[in-house]
Amino acid sequence: MRAVSVALAVAGAASTNPINKVLQLLDSLAAKVTADGEKEQAQYEKFTQWCEENAKETQHELKNSGERQESLQSVIDKTEATISNVNSQIQELSASIAQNEADLEKATAVRKAEHKDFAERDEELVGTIDTLERALQVVKKELAFGQVSQSAVTSLVGAATVMLDDSLVTSHDRSRLQAFVQQQSEAADGFEAMQAPATAAYETHGGTQAILQTFEDLLEKAESQRSDTTKAETEAQFNFEMLKQSLTDELKTENKELAKARSKLAANKETLSATNGDLTETNKDASADSASLRQLQTDCMQTASDHEVSVKDRSDELKALAEAKRVIQEATGGATSKAYGLVQVGATTRVTSPGIDGVVSSLRQLGRNSDDIAVALLASQISSVAVSGDDVFAKVKGLIRDMLQKISEKARADAKEHEWCTTKTKETEAKKADHESEVAKLNSRSDRAKSAIARAEADIAQLEAELGALAKMQAEMDQQRSNEHAENSAAIADYQKGVEGVQAAIKALKSYYGKDSALLQQPVVGTHSSSGGAAGGIIGLLEVCESDFSKLLAEVEADEKEAQEVYERQSKDNRQAKAEKETSLKYTQKTLARTEKALAEINDDTEAEQSELDATLEYLAKVNKRCVAKPETYASRKAKRESEIEGLKNALKILEEETAGAFLAVRTVSRHQ
Repeated sequence: MRAVSVALAVAGAASTNPINKVLQLLDSLAAKVTADGEKEQAQYEKFTQWCEENAKETQHELKNSGERQESLQSVIDKTEATISNVNSQIQELSASIAQNEADLEKATAVRKAEHKDFAERDEELVGTIDTLERALQVVKKELAFGQVSQSAVTSLVGAATVMLDDSLVTSHDRSRLQAFVQQQSEAADGFEAMQAPATAAYETHGGTQAILQTFEDLLEKAESQRSDTTKAETEAQFNFEMLKQSLTDELKTENKELAKARSKLAANKETLSATNGDLTETNKDASADSASLRQLQTDCMQTASDHEVSVKDRSDELKALAEAKRVIQEATGGATSKAYGLVQVGATTRVTSPGIDGVVSSLRQLGRNSDDIAVALLASQISSVAVSGDDVFAKVKGLIRDMLQKISEKARADAKEHEWCTTKTKETEAKKADHESEVAKLNSRSDRAKSAIARAEADIAQLEAELGALAKMQAEMDQQRSNEHAENSAAIADYQKGVEGVQAAIKALKSYYGKDSALLQQPVVGTHSSSGGAAGGIIGLLEVCESDFSKLLAEVEADEKEAQEVYERQSKDNRQAKAEKETSLKYTQKTLARTEKALAEINDDTEAEQSELDATLEYLAKVNKRCVAKPETYASRKAKRESEIEGLKNALKILEEETAGAFLAVRTVSRHQ
């Protein structure tokens, strides 16, 4: 229901001049804005100092962590190289020890078998010698008396029977022994067979003396063979003892070196484990410090950006207040003095309602607080609708609902954008950190591989130089030994020839002058005679020469033998050293090839990882450009929109609660002087 009311102006309006009240409110608001700005500036300066101090402290911690990481990594690289070298040494020593133990075991088994064979053969020879000696002793003793007893014949036959299967007996001797045994077994009388052998078969084989001679020959062969086998056994045992001593000494040395290597390996592994643990903790600390520094920089930069926007907004607000005050003071002086005097009432129609007025006032205040032009315009639109008087509540509600929908849609879009920015920034930062970590690891591995390659190349160069020097030394030794051998061989040949010549001369002279010893003492005067006296002196000088040549020959032969032995020992040492160095060279070359291949793979991985990191950084820059470069933070925008939405909902609530009959149409009047 619309009502019309007439309001009459009252005299004395100057005491309630609204222009003066507006000017007072403008001054109060400007003072409040200035005071808030000063307070905010003090807070910002304190925050800035805090940012700088924390950034310096965190950067100092990162620097210390970096230096410690380099130091620990250097220790790790050195320790790993040492462990690799010690492992190689342990493998070589273990292989050498196993080989020497196998050689010693094999040599021991061979020696035992040889000694067993010798013992069996020696026992057989001892039995053979004993049998022959006893048989010969008995027969020879009885032959000395001209007759042989039956027991002696039996002993001789027994010995002959035993010797038939002996390996010493030749086919010829075996024929004699067989004939003797057969003849004795066929004879009716053993004594007659021994004393007067008459059968043709026995006479054919030489009789008793022939049998005795055969036994003596066999005895001599048995003793000679036993002597030879004993000598061979002694030499074999001596050689075995020398070999065993050499292998035992070498095993002792190698086991000692192996124990030292294992102890060194254990110590280095312990050092490596402890250092890796320290490096892991240092890396964790460095990662935490880096994350803290990044977060600090982000927060400080965001706060600085927010403060810059706030300062600009405050400056603009103060300028607007000052401009409004200036305009009011300059343009409303005359109107103010006339407006608030005694007036004649004129009439216009305006629809008023406490609810609509409250909504307009609330929206204007909300627009000022949120600095939202759209809300301020909404308040003006509602005020204009109220003046029209046509279905005011419906129009006002429609305007508020439209604005509420727009703000809600904008809030949802902003929230979605913020969620996207947060997710993408987090994901991209995580990818960036992963790629940076992987690149750092690959660079570290590359540095270690390069260091290992440099060491391997240096080792190879040194081994090749040592092998070259060794080959050169061996070649010089070979040449020197060849020259010495040629010289000694020539000297030996000359001395041997000289000795033989002197001996031949002495023999010729002695052969001639030695026919008659008197020729050397007293020649016949007046007739041709041999020069015995002079020949004696010549022979004496030749014997001196023979002695000198023989002595020099022995010395040269001894020198040659000693030089050859020294040459062979040194050559053996050189061959062993060459084999060891060639093995080390081969192993080092394989290690170098593996490391170079690994480095190539690491470089490929690093290039691929760096490409991915570059792409990630490029995408992160785009995300930051879209999400970070905002004049107002999302939290501030969210709070502002929530406030606007809440204000609009309250306005709707107010309008919903007010009924159509609660408002009053009031005819306002304009005053005329």
